[in-house]
Amino acid sequence: MERPVRTLSKREAELVSWLEAERRLSISLPEVRRTLGWSDSVARNTLSRLAKKGWLRRTALGRYEAVLAETGGWSVPNPWAALSTWGQRYYVGFKSAAYEHGLTADRPGSVQTCVPTGARRPLSWGDIPIVLIYLPKFDSAGTQYRKLHQFEVEIASPEKILVDGASLPGRMGGVLGLARIVDRAANQVDWATVVQLTTASPGGRVSLRRLAALLEILGREVPDPLANGATARLGESALFLGARRTYGARGERLSRWQVIVNVDPAAVLEELRR
Repeated sequence: MERPVRTLSKREAELVSWLEAERRLSISLPEVRRTLGWSDSVARNTLSRLAKKGWLRRTALGRYEAVLAETGGWSVPNPWAALSTWGQRYYVGFKSAAYEHGLTADRPGSVQTCVPTGARRPLSWGDIPIVLIYLPKFDSAGTQYRKLHQFEVEIASPEKILVDGASLPGRMGGVLGLARIVDRAANQVDWATVVQLTTASPGGRVSLRRLAALLEILGREVPDPLANGATARLGESALFLGARRTYGARGERLSRWQVIVNVDPAAVLEELRR
């Protein structure tokens, strides 16, 4: 593929010099107009030309990520720059959030981004490594804004990671990947907050019971808030710890949580040493 020409006109050089002097990682059309005193059309045309030449990468309408000279004009498309300017409701979740919080050493190739049903990936993102996870009952409770890789993005808290992950363990690398995250998070999270977050989650009861069962298998104390929230209710159906299509339907039943441990506990413990 032919690379864009990295030449600069006098006006383009003025903008790039400002970006490099200020070490700006992103820029918006209003910021250019305000700082350089240009008209809307001059600012817009200059930004567009710089994007075509490879000095900028468009991440949203009127917003750009800087690709400064020290990179040679070539860098991996930055998902954090793109998310920081996205107007859509979202949050970084599941394994991507767990990695950023230090709860797993496994970083997904694309940033797992939770969105409501119907959200659309912007065409301007191109090959930026972001995967959208559609949640029919999207709820941003338990998220927080954090500066990640020099950009402000919305990300799930450790408590929300556990709630979401225990409801949909397939997004965490299966029940074994979830076990490793639960083990690391056990002494860091506020378990009362974990329980509170499940009240708005359609899979809240499932999350609590699976989390309690995993802590028991890991030989950890089940905190009182979790134990009280996860105790099986009269007539509640049994829950399989792992996916039946993967692990089958046989295993010990943990009666307090009504969870069938259809995953070899030794494999769960072995995952912690991986």
